[in-house]
Amino acid sequence: MLNEDRIKLMTKMAAYEMKQGKKEIPISKYYRIDYITYHMLKTAVSITIAFCLFVGMWGVYKAEYFMENIHKINLILLGKSFFKYYAIFMLVYMILAYFVYMIKYSHARHGVKRYYGQLKRLSKLYEKDDNKNSSRKSLGGRTDNDHITRI
Repeated sequence: MLNEDRIKLMTKMAAYEMKQGKKEIPISKYYRIDYITYHMLKTAVSITIAFCLFVGMWGVYKAEYFMENIHKINLILLGKSFFKYYAIFMLVYMILAYFVYMIKYSHARHGVKRYYGQLKRLSKLYEKDDNKNSSRKSLGGRTDNDHITRI
């Protein structure tokens, strides 16, 4: 017999699995610190590559000036200023990445926790239905299941 509550609950759970669950369930398998650290490491690599590309584009833009004044430029001071801007760039983006991935992880955990609550509720509905069938069997009522295969 079809149970309307179970069908509604399973429909909600299937919709979650198809949409948000694809992203949130794998996230929830990490510890919070591991997830955040992994993504911050990816962010640091990406920031380094982006900064190098910006410096390279700026260098190409100023190439003529560098060729004319290479003997006048203090390369150590230029390197220090690049490093200072890189450190500021890195610091800002790492702080942003930390908060973004912390919020993303907490949302994923909340969604998965709600999903597991629905699984428990579904399990209780099945147990309740099984108890009704077992009480019918103990009273001598007819069951639709074969006693060997339980189908």
